Amino acid sequence: MGTITNEARIDRRSFLTGAGLLASVGLAGMAWGCAPQAGSDSNSGNSATTDTAQTQTEPPAQIDETLDCDIVVVGAGGSGLAAVVQASELGASVVCIESQNGPGGNLNGVEGCFGIGSKMQTELGINVDPGATIRSELTASQFRASGLGYVDLVHASGENINWLIEQGVQFEGVDADKGDPAKGDPLVFHRFANRGTGDYVPPMVAKAEANGVEFRYQTKGEQLIVDNDVVAGVYASTSDGMTLQINAKSVIIATGGFADNAEYMAEMSIDVEQIHKGGYPGHDGDGHRMAVNAGAVSTLNSTALLAAFYVNGTPGYYENGVFAFLIGVAAPYSIWVNENGERYVNEDFTGANIMLMSLPYRQNKNNFIIMDQPMMDIYLNGSAEGQKQLEDGIAEGSIFVADSIDALAQAIGAEAATLANTVERYNGFAAAGSDQDFGKSPEVLMPLAQAPYYAINPILEINTTIGSIKTDRNFHALNSKDTPIEGLYVVGVEGAMLWSNVYTINVPGGCNANNVNSGRVAARDAVSKL
Repeated sequence: MGTITNEARIDRRSFLTGAGLLASVGLAGMAWGCAPQAGSDSNSGNSATTDTAQTQTEPPAQIDETLDCDIVVVGAGGSGLAAVVQASELGASVVCIESQNGPGGNLNGVEGCFGIGSKMQTELGINVDPGATIRSELTASQFRASGLGYVDLVHASGENINWLIEQGVQFEGVDADKGDPAKGDPLVFHRFANRGTGDYVPPMVAKAEANGVEFRYQTKGEQLIVDNDVVAGVYASTSDGMTLQINAKSVIIATGGFADNAEYMAEMSIDVEQIHKGGYPGHDGDGHRMAVNAGAVSTLNSTALLAAFYVNGTPGYYENGVFAFLIGVAAPYSIWVNENGERYVNEDFTGANIMLMSLPYRQNKNNFIIMDQPMMDIYLNGSAEGQKQLEDGIAEGSIFVADSIDALAQAIGAEAATLANTVERYNGFAAAGSDQDFGKSPEVLMPLAQAPYYAINPILEINTTIGSIKTDRNFHALNSKDTPIEGLYVVGVEGAMLWSNVYTINVPGGCNANNVNSGRVAARDAVSKL
């Protein structure tokens, strides 16, 4: 297997014009002539197709530095780090480029990893049926997820945990995360003591560097090198305006989704000006764009979201925000109405899957969670901090309070008669113990009857997108004929075929388990072809 070589170009000529200038101000994608075009990679149906010959652009006019290696990994997040450690462990020469000034990406905030059959579980006497887990996930996806993908992931998950431990990753224990073991929820969540930023990223980077991996930070993948339909490397730009050509026998894209890309989000009918961005920076869709421009099939129109609720003027979920995220779960007795004051869902629906919150929400122009004072008292449970956040939200104008339903309607801009009819109809269902519109469980049917009344106006907090490039079992990117694109792998959230439209978070740590598994599988396959 080859060694990394480095050839610096001394003559930069007038590089600070053209591509170099654009790179220096963060517009490097335009210099390559391959910025994403509206509608270019999403058609009707389950996926879009793109022809290599039609989309592959010309190489940059000036190359400042050339690197040669066996495998180049684009992105140093959870899946990218798994890929570089696995590939280098098997003897490949590896270069990893990362657009940010350090490694980890969203993995820095991750709390643990799913696994079945790990040594930790064996030592604790924990035995979980993998088939039941796979069936549950396929059912939750309405069988749109890859059954073979789940078989591969679940049956490899325990060994993947063992491998992480061998690399120095630290776990403090195994639990059910937000599940309840007393109700049969399995103990499958291998929890980090200090999130990914302390227990996963540092040891994985250290192991990779010890194996000879070369990391290049603040280096952004711009365009794949394609030779006769074979991917043979990547062109990249640096923060100081240089252009790199990295020649490799395989490219593994691990760029972490497109949650920061306004155009791609718009294709999902999400306006980035109307959301709160969670997660870590750097997920601007470059990996998706490069893969599609090289002929890969886009599945953007069925991408899932790792999303929560956020209320302006109050702290976010990871800041102990009372009105963030869990309000969509912990207040099933409230009612949800749209901008017209119409109720549109059974509010206990999130009990099946927290991530379902964003789906009915996204059907409306605006959304409000309505409570009366007894409901709010139950929700706050005497918390002084919760009361303060309520007052802050009211001051911010994201939580409305009124002494009557008519006044509340006026405050939120809804037709008073419509909201009054909604509340009257709902109160009738509560009195009868039967929600004849949406079938909410009688146990959480509670009338809105005592002023003051509250209307909480949440917005979406989006942490990452999940699934946007079609891949096979080895995480090869597939073209429009379902044929693997030679030399190109897409791993992590972008190459995931396990979730469609909604992330089934009920299996805790599943997304991170896919990060580890996809990175390892792609790396092993790439090394086998050297």
